[in-house]
Amino acid sequence: MGKLKEKIFDIFKDYKKIILYIITFIVLYCTLMTGIITRKYDLKVGDIPKSDIKAHREIIDESATEARKKEAEEKVDKQYSLRTDVQKQSEEKIKGFFSSVEKVLAQDKSEEEKAKLIPRAPFKITDEQANKIASMNAQSTKNLESVCIDGLNKAYEAPIEDGNEQDLKDAKKEYTDFISSSDLSDSEKAIALNFVNVVEPNFFYDKEKTDELIKETLKQVPPVMIKKNQIVVSEGEPVTAHQLELLGTLGLLSDSASAICIYIALGVLVIIVMYLQYGYIHKYYTAINKEFSKIVMISILNVFPVILARLFGMMSNYIIPLACMPMLITLLLNYKISLVFSMLNVILIGGAVGFNPNIIILAILNVVLGGTLLRKMQQRNDILYSSITVAVLSSILTFSVGTLTTNNFMEILADSTFAAAGAILSGILTIGVLPFFESTFDIVTNAKLLELSNPNNPLLKKLLMEAPGTYHHSILVANLAELAAEQVGGNPLLARIGAYYHDVGKTKRPYFFRENQFGKKNPHDRLKPEVSSKIIISHVKDGSELAKEYNLPKTIHDFIVTHHGETLVKYFYLTVKNNSENPDEVKEEDFKYPGPKPMSKEQGIVMLADSTEAAVRSINEPTEEKIEKMVNNIIDDKLASGQLDNCDLTLRDISKIKKCFLKALNGIHHERIEYPDDNKKEKK
Repeated sequence: MGKLKEKIFDIFKDYKKIILYIITFIVLYCTLMTGIITRKYDLKVGDIPKSDIKAHREIIDESATEARKKEAEEKVDKQYSLRTDVQKQSEEKIKGFFSSVEKVLAQDKSEEEKAKLIPRAPFKITDEQANKIASMNAQSTKNLESVCIDGLNKAYEAPIEDGNEQDLKDAKKEYTDFISSSDLSDSEKAIALNFVNVVEPNFFYDKEKTDELIKETLKQVPPVMIKKNQIVVSEGEPVTAHQLELLGTLGLLSDSASAICIYIALGVLVIIVMYLQYGYIHKYYTAINKEFSKIVMISILNVFPVILARLFGMMSNYIIPLACMPMLITLLLNYKISLVFSMLNVILIGGAVGFNPNIIILAILNVVLGGTLLRKMQQRNDILYSSITVAVLSSILTFSVGTLTTNNFMEILADSTFAAAGAILSGILTIGVLPFFESTFDIVTNAKLLELSNPNNPLLKKLLMEAPGTYHHSILVANLAELAAEQVGGNPLLARIGAYYHDVGKTKRPYFFRENQFGKKNPHDRLKPEVSSKIIISHVKDGSELAKEYNLPKTIHDFIVTHHGETLVKYFYLTVKNNSENPDEVKEEDFKYPGPKPMSKEQGIVMLADSTEAAVRSINEPTEEKIEKMVNNIIDDKLASGQLDNCDLTLRDISKIKKCFLKALNGIHHERIEYPDDNKKEKK
């Protein structure tokens, strides 16, 4: 219990968050209460209501459903099983008698003595019949036995139901008719007719099979539904016991105790869902949990679908844009958060729609598909394409479930159409509100990153036109950063776009940077090292100002200010120190970038890609050995100087990045074949 209290305290220790959570709870609770709070009626059987009383939500009419099931059960025919052993037993009785007769006839005795030995029971053989049998030869008795067996087969051609006297009577008649029409003599027929009583019922009631059929039949019985806005009690009509039961199920009868229980249960439900949602963020996403603005955004996204469910539910529960929340959270944060938050939010949406199981199933489908389809979005149109996919599958699911729960085809068709419309609406809403969340909470989604990657972006065009060398360098850095980010589990697209813009500050003084000099004189040759150092360092500040001027997102701005971290501009620092009369007075701080150091994997990768690309480009006649040595030196220096201390890169990640850079840079700077000049002229 103590640990639970400690966890709760940790989650709610920030008073701003406490206020936010309280506001979120109130909005969710009140929104859900609007679907529960209804006018109460003080009625009893026989009372006359002054107005029509309608159902405010869909419910199952339990009594009518039970009556429908009972009616269906009564229509189920009793099931019987045919016992083939009964006929065999009857045959054995006849064969047993004739077997005894055969033994008697085989004895060396007179007919009178044999007649006395002929068995009388259980077939009531008379003395006269016994004398007749004793006088017969073996062939005659065999023929008589065969006719009796054939008569028995005739009797059992139709099943003989147990307890059905008519069936048994008809079967025995079949036997007697067969014997009577046979070629036997009259005395032989009389003997054969004694065996009629071996015919017995062979068709017995099968309770197990009947119960199974009843069970299957009841499964097919659709429940009787009271639809939303359906009149339960009509004005001026006496209230029946059945109607009173329905009003009780709807919670429309005055009962303060049950109402209080409902209010408390709803509050507890909202608290549990919120605790699980925000507790998940607190435990697994500490970086997000520390950003109050993102918690505000999550709270808005948490409330948003519940409000939509109440608003659109007035038209139809199926048109609710159920995929909107998972789509937005996937784009703004990530898929895992989307799945957890949205699944828990389904519980709240369920409350908004009266816990309609069909809608809950549909919501789960929308949550899973809405987030999954946008995990690797490439352009904003993907949102619409994804919503179309969700629409098709939602429509199919609704149609399938509808056919199992109702026989009203038009209703099923309408619900399926609404479900598809709700999914399309989810895509439209997502496209519409996404820019609001991106700008308000300064979040860079993949869609935004793709927009920033457009070469026609004003700032990228400025970089290309005013600092073409830097632009080319940025493209190479972007390629390296993207490859490395893929290897270490970072965001490749974010790393690429961050690299595009990391050096935009060089557009202010492009010719002070080697890649833009194109063989012209180096302006630093005419400047003091201290001044040159300040110009070089200032490109970070200039880039920061340009980022603000061109409204770049903060996430991209951070790449600009962190891509050099707090590194030392060694060339100018050593130049000043080596030429100074008082080298000890030369301060490193005056030649260091202001920082901050990279704070994410992607920022750290761009720092390494920027430094290694520039360094390798400066190598004369690059070889694999030279490139490898340079890459190792650059990355090891960044690591040793603590530039990567604040990002999430591990030593294993660093090793992967080195391998990735080496492979890419060796491909770019591979040794080229020197082609001979073809300037020979023909001698005339």
